[in-house]
Parts: sequence; structure tokens; C-alpha cells
Amino acid sequence: MSDTSTAISSLLMSNSEFILIGLTGRTGSGCTTTAKLLGTKILTFPESNLVENIYSGLNSIRYKIIKNYTKNHWIDFDVITISNLLTLYALKTGKDNFIGFVKQIISSDKKPTLQNSNFEQISQIFSDCRNDINFKQDFLKLLERDCQENYRTIKIEHNEFFKILKEYSIKFKESLNKINNGLYIKVYQEIGNSIRKIGKIDGAYADKELDTENIFIIPELINTLVKIIKLNNNAENKLTRIAIDTLRNPYEVKFFRDRYSAFHLISINTNDEDRQAYLRKHRQFSDSEIDDIDKKESGKLIKSTTDDYHYFTSQNVKKCIELSDIHFYNPKHEPDNNNALKSQIAWYIGLMLHPGLITPTTMERTMQIAYAAKLNSGCISRQVGAVVLDSENSIKSVGWNDVPKGQLPCSLRSLDGLENDFQKKKYSPFERNNTDFREKAKHLFEIFSSEEYDGAMKGLNKSYCFKDIKNISSEKKENNQVHTRSLHAEENAFLQISKYGGTGVQHGSLYTTASPCELCAKKAYQLGIKEIVFIDPYPGIAKEHILESGENPPKLTQFRGAIGRAYHKLYEPIMPYKDELIYSTCGKAEYEKKIN
Repeated sequence: MSDTSTAISSLLMSNSEFILIGLTGRTGSGCTTTAKLLGTKILTFPESNLVENIYSGLNSIRYKIIKNYTKNHWIDFDVITISNLLTLYALKTGKDNFIGFVKQIISSDKKPTLQNSNFEQISQIFSDCRNDINFKQDFLKLLERDCQENYRTIKIEHNEFFKILKEYSIKFKESLNKINNGLYIKVYQEIGNSIRKIGKIDGAYADKELDTENIFIIPELINTLVKIIKLNNNAENKLTRIAIDTLRNPYEVKFFRDRYSAFHLISINTNDEDRQAYLRKHRQFSDSEIDDIDKKESGKLIKSTTDDYHYFTSQNVKKCIELSDIHFYNPKHEPDNNNALKSQIAWYIGLMLHPGLITPTTMERTMQIAYAAKLNSGCISRQVGAVVLDSENSIKSVGWNDVPKGQLPCSLRSLDGLENDFQKKKYSPFERNNTDFREKAKHLFEIFSSEEYDGAMKGLNKSYCFKDIKNISSEKKENNQVHTRSLHAEENAFLQISKYGGTGVQHGSLYTTASPCELCAKKAYQLGIKEIVFIDPYPGIAKEHILESGENPPKLTQFRGAIGRAYHKLYEPIMPYKDELIYSTCGKAEYEKKIN
């Protein structure tokens, strides 16, 4: 091997030495299936003709190239399953405390009181653990912060550790679901919430004060395991590839993103109807049980409760999907057919190993523009971007959610300005004159200006959301979306076309970093948009009531691909591809000699 070839290998080695992936998605979307595929020793990738619904046209050629590269450089991932780590906490808490915790959850669900015989199987799990010679005490040391800081002193073989924990997790799952179908998910969701709030499993955790040191307690444990895996692999001269199944708290995502440049969050998305049908058929969940799970995972619990700790400790899959930099689409029409997931694994793992080996898809390129556009939004609640294409995929307009041109965005206004500044260009006549509104705004200003919060508010602009104050100040305490100051991103993009005399967009496409609400859905339908590409489904009735109705319903496509920082990281080549080919083989002098 020549010196230049060695240099090329060294440059690419920095990408292949360590890869850390986090998976996120709603229950039933396919996170565990994806994790199993990543952990497969020899993973067979489908031929291009078998995934034409995912990659067609030029993308089919791109897929053949990247599939071949991934196949030749495939190494299976070590999978860290968070539910298995919660099992470790369950085993540490002890039989009596754990059973008491489960009974507390059942009683809160208004289930009938259960006899002790219902818990005999759970008691047996703790008895088996005490007598299990393979269950080492070093396993429990992983939960101690002092040991985590000195992780080199913890002597465990990670594959054995994961195998044993998985066995106990299966036992807990079977035992809990035997008591009541779906109880396993409820219990483990509550275990996670309890640990994040007070650092241990306690049935009365909801009544206790939030201990902020525990917000990152689960990712700190995962991080310790990541370090141990790297240590073990380095000792055997192995490359390290790790997948975390499944991250559903956005602050845990932030934990890994802040610490590892090699970290990517992949969301696994599927059609909601197919996902729910899967849960009914294969998990035997009722509609009410599915609704309960979705409510807890969607962040609705955070909005509906007055307990602020939920904002930091509860699951919020919707926010995690927003934070994802790679999105997979899992059709789920055929439960045993994983070709779509396999092909996307081949595509993006290949790009992690060799950035820029292929170019982005049209879908990725367009959504990246929408993603960049959303950062222009001055809305302090949420930022959304949108792009409108014509029938030839030519960009006709870009929009983001913001106030009409000539008005001041909410992020640039403040409560102290509202209180003291009466410039009509900044604050509307309603804001300057409505007594009820000004009274509510003044109360909020007094809270933000309190000495109690001086440290937290130091240097921050005291912005306010007009809609929140207006809705609260109304007699009906309504939740009226009409009171927003901002145009929606999709609406703004549509208006840009007519404002500047653009061409027609009939049979064109709409890309949005969220998904259209009922109002924007009607506008898209009226314009004759043939396809809407979205990232996260809108929780209202826009799809069922508007977009799937009538004679010309647009095609709804869940976005798949890289976005944000991953777009640049995966598609920006380390060097020009021609140079890589030359310097990896004969060298420049020989190359020029051969072609002359």
C-alpha cells in the first residue's frame, strides 16, 4: 500500500472507528426492529428492484453504489436497550418496593385490587436473580455515580451483560402483561419518569420534589456503557458501533449530541393507521390503551399537567422526532418484510463511513431548504419552514412561520417594552389599549422581573406570546389558533408566490418541516398541490377531514432522509472523489501517465 493510500485510509478511519446512533419513534413504529437489524452479524441488503418504493430513478443508482460500499464494510452494532437498563433499576430496588410500585400504577388506573397471587411470578424473578451466578454485582455498580466516573474499575463483558439483562426484561414483560395486557409499557414508562425525577423507583415519586441532578441519570448510565464498550473493543483492536434503543426524552438526546460529534439521532416513522393496526393485532392493545400510550409519548401529558417536572422527565417523542437528523420510513404493511429499513440502513451507515460517496435525494435537498428557512422564524413557541415546488420540482417559494412583513416578530418584542413603549410599529392598538390584556401581561412581566428569577432571566429578553395571553384573558379561556400573530410557514410560502407574481403551482409539491394544519391543508388543496411531504403528522383532523377528501386528494409522503447538520456531515466529501480514487491507487503521476 502506497503512502497516499495509507493517508486516505487514515482520513476515512476517523469515521469508521466510532459510530453512535440513537433511535427514536412512537411505540410500534419499528425502533426495536431497526435495532435488531443493526445488531445483526451479517446483514443482507435488498437489491434495488425490491425497494423501488423507497429508491427509484437516480436514487436507485445511488442506492446500488452505497449498498455495495456498506456491504463491504459492515460491522454489527452493539445495541444498548434502555428498557433493559430500567430492568437493572427494577432489580436493584428489590421485590417489595417494585411490587408496591406496580400496585400504585394499577390503582391509579382504577383497576380492581389484585391479590398477592398475581405477583408470585414477579417475586420469583427477584428470587432467580439472587441465585443467578451469572448476574454479577458489578452490574449493579453501574448505577452508582462514583463507579461511573471510574468506569475502568468495572469489570464486565458487555455482551454477557446485555444478554442477561434482556432475559430478565423478557421475564418482567411476560409477568406484567400476564397481570394486565399492556401493563409492561405503563410500568416501564413510570420507572423512567421516577428515575429521572428522584433517582430511584418510588410509587410516590409524583409527590416528591424534582432533583435536577437526576435529569440525566439514564444517559449518564448509557454513556458509561458506551465508554466500557469502547474500552473493551480497543483492547481487542475492534471498531466500535453502538445503537441506543430507544431515546424518547429530548434532553437525553441533547446529552449525547453535546458530547459526541459521531452521534446521529434516527427517527423511525410509519403511517399512524398501520402502526395502530400493528399494535392491535400483534400486541393485542385496545384503542384506549393505544390512546393512552400515544398521549404519554406525544408530549400532551406535559401540556395538560400543572406539574412542571413533567417537562424535563416525561417522554416527548414528538419533540425527539423534530430533533432527529435522519428519518427512516417503515411501511409496516408486511410485518416480516424489512427491506425498506434495510435499504435505509445501507444508505445512511454507508454515508457515515464514507461521507459524500453519493449525492442527496430531491426529497432531502428540498427539505433541507425548508429546515434552513425555519430558523428565520421569530415565533417563540415553534419554528417551521416550508418550500413549494412546481410540477418539475423547481422551487417557487420558501416560507416560515412569522408575522406579516412590516410587523415585529415576537422574539424581538418584550413585556417591558409593552409596559413602557407605546410605539404603534411595535405593539398593536389592542395591546396598548385593552385593559384585560394589559393586566395579564403586567402580571407576567412582574413574574419574569421577580428577584427570585433574576439569575435565570439574567440577560434574557422578556418576550411574550400574544396568543397565550389573549386566550387566557378571554372569558371562555379558549385555545383559539386564530389569535396567533404569525402566518403559518405553508401559508407564507403560498402567499409569496402571489405577492411577487410567480407561476402556477398546480400539480406541484409542498414540503414542510412539520405538517399542514386544517387551514393550510385547505389552501394546499385549493392550489392543486399533488404531494405534501411532511416530517411529523399534524395531531388534528387535517388529513382525515380535508386532505383525504374530494376528487383530487394530494399524496401524503412521510419524509425520509438526512436533514440539518447530518445533511452536511453525510453528503460533504472529505476530498474530491476523483482525488480519492487516484491517491488510493496509483497516485497522480502514474494516473496522468496512464491517460496521456
